[in-house]
Amino acid sequence: MSTSPATNEDILEEGDLQKRRSELLDASNELLEEEDLSTLRLILNNQHGSDLAEMLSNISSDDKLRVFQLLAYPIAADVIIEIDASSRLTIIENLGDHMIARLVEQMEPDDAADVLGDLDKDQLDSVMDLLAEDTTEHVGELLPHEEDTGGGIMTSRLVELKASMTVADAITYLQSWASEDEVFYLYVIDDEQHLIGTVPLLRLLLADHATSIGTLTDSDPLTVPTGMDQEEVAQIFADFHLMALPVVDTDGKLAGQITIDDIVDVIQDEATEDIYEMAAMSSDELEERSVFGVVRRRLPWLLVCLIGTLLSGGVIDYFATPLGRLVTTLMLFVPAIMAMGGNSGIQTSTVTVRNMAVGNLQPGTIAMVVLRELRIASTMGVLLGFLVYLVARVWTDDPIIAVCVGAAMCMAIILSAALGALIPLFFNKVGIDPAVASGPLITTLNDGLSLILYFSISILLLTYMKPIAM
Repeated sequence: MSTSPATNEDILEEGDLQKRRSELLDASNELLEEEDLSTLRLILNNQHGSDLAEMLSNISSDDKLRVFQLLAYPIAADVIIEIDASSRLTIIENLGDHMIARLVEQMEPDDAADVLGDLDKDQLDSVMDLLAEDTTEHVGELLPHEEDTGGGIMTSRLVELKASMTVADAITYLQSWASEDEVFYLYVIDDEQHLIGTVPLLRLLLADHATSIGTLTDSDPLTVPTGMDQEEVAQIFADFHLMALPVVDTDGKLAGQITIDDIVDVIQDEATEDIYEMAAMSSDELEERSVFGVVRRRLPWLLVCLIGTLLSGGVIDYFATPLGRLVTTLMLFVPAIMAMGGNSGIQTSTVTVRNMAVGNLQPGTIAMVVLRELRIASTMGVLLGFLVYLVARVWTDDPIIAVCVGAAMCMAIILSAALGALIPLFFNKVGIDPAVASGPLITTLNDGLSLILYFSISILLLTYMKPIAM
């Protein structure tokens, strides 16, 4: 039995990375069952960290630690960075301080800060005491920053050149530094650590060795403060097509740099968070291992939805008396009107939230985007309203009821689209994540309002166009 590590050629030829990971998972479970840990150790230490992280996320909690302890420290450090939050907590809480310290020594400072941030204060202090002095210095600079800010995702490892250095001095320094890390940009600072600018690598290599770095510097570089939200930082990377971005503190001193690999993680995290919130869930569930803990997080929104559906039932009961025997016929189309209204609202709110997330909704463009969505909803409303009118006309053989159903369908779709566009904008205005508006909240509101609209139209048309049999 053998599972060789995936190569670029294998992935490109087969196009099935998940198949390889599935084979690794099956082989690992089989060797664990046979207690053949020596063979398993050989296989695991010949794999990529991301493949091992995926495998560890899919085995039982009891086996996670057993498997993790078979890994060499460099690979184990990669795995602990890549693994999902819940599995990482399960592993870390069962590791000793010395082992955590050895893993942290293998990591980049920003990754080490993320792992250490999961520890309680006492354990954090204990692990920090075990780290090498340079590691403590680099990681210690990152820990005070909030995890989802520019300071929280930056790394303190970067190339700093003094403006007074010569090109020869800079190349000598760069040669020693680049043996450990990839170089994105060369940052030029003054004696007080203030960021002056950047020097393109090609310009440095082509310059005369006696030239001063200060004369080669591009001043006023694009920077972000340590407290900027990571989502905004990711937007800057996307807008300006950057590979790295310097981070400065409130005094303009160079604090670190954010690299493109960290931004990829940010985009994934933000997308995950939005998807969870659109379903009225919390991304904190990723770190929740207790079933009751997950229930506690999900239950409040489900209770809100339950109250909303009960109110919808109250709407039906309220209109049952004036509609008399016709309520039974009208009820045939309630599921269709509620569903189409809800879907229209979800579609519009999703587009609105997405436009807000990528920066396409600015004060001058909000009205244009909202009106466009309303025109789309009006067109769909007319088409679907006419279609359901034809169905109701054939089904009930009653032209007045068919008009009621068709008109209600059209207006419910337009109303739901308006809510789907306006509620996220309102939430954003008052400081609430607009993604929350794209889930059960919009659906629940649409259900109640669509019913009120449907029955109100029915009473109005039936009152003036046809006597109501009580």
